[in-house]
This record gives sequence, structure tokens and C-alpha cells, in this order.
Amino acid sequence: MAPPALDPARQALLDETRHLVAEVASRLDGLGVAEATRKALADSAEQLALPFLLVVVGEWNAGKSAFINALVGARVLAEGLTPTTSRVAILQHGSEVARRTRPDGIEETTAPAEALRALAIVDTPGTNAVLREHEALTRDFLPRADLVLFVTSADRPYTESERAFLEAIREWGKKVVLVLNKADLLETPEDLAKVVAFVRDEAAKTLGAPPAVFALSAREALRAHEQADAAGLERSGLPAFEAKVT
Repeated sequence: MAPPALDPARQALLDETRHLVAEVASRLDGLGVAEATRKALADSAEQLALPFLLVVVGEWNAGKSAFINALVGARVLAEGLTPTTSRVAILQHGSEVARRTRPDGIEETTAPAEALRALAIVDTPGTNAVLREHEALTRDFLPRADLVLFVTSADRPYTESERAFLEAIREWGKKVVLVLNKADLLETPEDLAKVVAFVRDEAAKTLGAPPAVFALSAREALRAHEQADAAGLERSGLPAFEAKVT
């Protein structure tokens, strides 16, 4: 999965902006500038350094980490039945799988996946995580997103906490795509269609317009990746999502 390439004019503007932010930051050294200003510049430089920032949000146990692993095609992030993401985590391209916690508390993971060459993926703490400060971290990070992927689960779709969180996303004016994960838990195509329609209709009430909703099974997609099972990957629904979103 990769974002569309920038046209030359937009690429030139992006390069110039990166240069200006770096120059301002260098000129502030030694001037006793407030820490908040330095942090704002550092955040801006970080966002500009990433060609495309994909932020994945949703409740814990909706399968956010599993979905990201399916996108990457490898088990890079931890998955589990309890909240496994306790802080904002950035997944970027690197020559090997490596992890570190940055001074700002953000967990950085690198992996040699082709999908990560043109974008960074951000995994966030669940919006209903046990520790409420995790939700604050998620809210602080969302304004940086180029695209927000909101993951909900087919076995408990569009809960009240998800509705409230989408309201906040609407205020930021971010483009939102909904992923209905764990589609394999539903018995029939008719059941799946009903749940997709429910999620789309309810989200439309919150966002003001019907969002794109993609039903898929991250678990089946990752298994298909690992087994080189092209037919299984197609059945998982992941390729249909990638074709529309990229």
C-alpha cells in the first residue's frame, strides 16, 4: 500500500517547507526559546519528513495492530486480547525490524517492508483503553494525520465511545475511512452487508456524510500473506481496501 506520488510542483513546495522549518529551528538554538515552541517546530519537522502519515485509531481489541500487520504483510506489531498498544507507535521503513522508545515517549518500529517506503503508519492506544491518558495521546497525534483509518469490529460495531471519538475527528477536518475488521466472524454475506450498512449509516450521522466502509479480516489477510495464498488474500477483503484507498 502506498500513497499517490506528489506532482513536481507540490514536491518542490514540500521540499522548500522542510528547508524553512529546519532553518528556523537552527536559528533558535541558544536563544532561550520556550520549550513549547521548540516542540512545535520538532513536530512540524517530523511530519514534513514523512511523505504520508496514516493514523490508525479505534477501540482496543478491534484489531488495529492486526490490521497494520496485514497491510505490511508481516507480524511486526504485537497483537493480543488485552490492550497491547500503550503509547503512540510509529511504524516506518528500515533495513531490519527494530524498536526503540524516543525521548518524547513515542515508540518507533522499523521494518524492511515495501509498503513502508512511501508512508509511515501510526498505531494508537485504544479509544477505550484502561489508562485514560492513552486516549489523550491519541487525540494529540491525530491532527498530524494525512488520512485516518478508523477500525471497528464486526462483533461490536460502532460503539458509543467510537461515535464520540469520530465526532472529535470531524472537528479536525480529517479524511476518515472506516475499516470493519473481523468480517470472518459473521455467518453470511447478508449479515455482513447489514453490519456494513449500519456502520455507514451511523457514521454518516456523526461525520455529516457517508464514509467509505471496507469489510475485511485482518487475521485472514495476514495468514494468506504468510502462506503466499493469493486466493485467501482476495477473500480476506484487504486487496479491495488497498485498491480503493491507495
